[in-house]
Amino acid sequence: MKIVFLFLGLCVVSLTSAQTSEKRVYINPSIGGFRLTTDPNNINNTPFMFDGKIGTDISKHSIIGLQFSRTHQTTMVSGLFWEQTVSGPYPLTRYGKLTHQITALGFFYERNFQIGKHIDLFPSGYIQYLDFKEIERGNVIYVTDSSRIYERKTFNNYSARTGINLNMQYKVGKSFAITMRLLQIDCRLWDSSRKNISGELPFLLGVKFSY
Repeated sequence: MKIVFLFLGLCVVSLTSAQTSEKRVYINPSIGGFRLTTDPNNINNTPFMFDGKIGTDISKHSIIGLQFSRTHQTTMVSGLFWEQTVSGPYPLTRYGKLTHQITALGFFYERNFQIGKHIDLFPSGYIQYLDFKEIERGNVIYVTDSSRIYERKTFNNYSARTGINLNMQYKVGKSFAITMRLLQIDCRLWDSSRKNISGELPFLLGVKFSY
């Protein structure tokens, strides 16, 4: 998998650096949130999401480039503490926050379809190297007193993800547009060859610069 990413990276960097004066560079940062619709482990709130793209056109309506994504989600948790070191009738309980952090870096391809004078739809496909970890921090409570602070980190064995999303842009000028992501289907690939496919309903607003 790492060899595939390295090869794709060299191809994308080569295309970007070898552009002629007729080609344009596109920078598209976006920020917002999303809701998972098909993930059985979904936590019912809206995770924060940042997405950044930099690419170049390879034809009149197609762009290829590098993509960085970052997702951050925090929820309150409570329950029995997993290390019951104190004997007696009162068990240890925990109260804290569980944070999901997803960082992804990879490549994208998108194609523009003009549906109005200033409006374009552009579906985008991507493949990214994925790092997904969960961090839980909080207090351990014995009866009513806080005994200590705990922290537990879980590193999930995702190796990559791939998917498609649907985006729209409103062109304000020749070199500037406002973008919005409408839908995303994401497939996460585990090291053990298991797959986790989820649908996402994002609300991701951004801007696109070109020069």
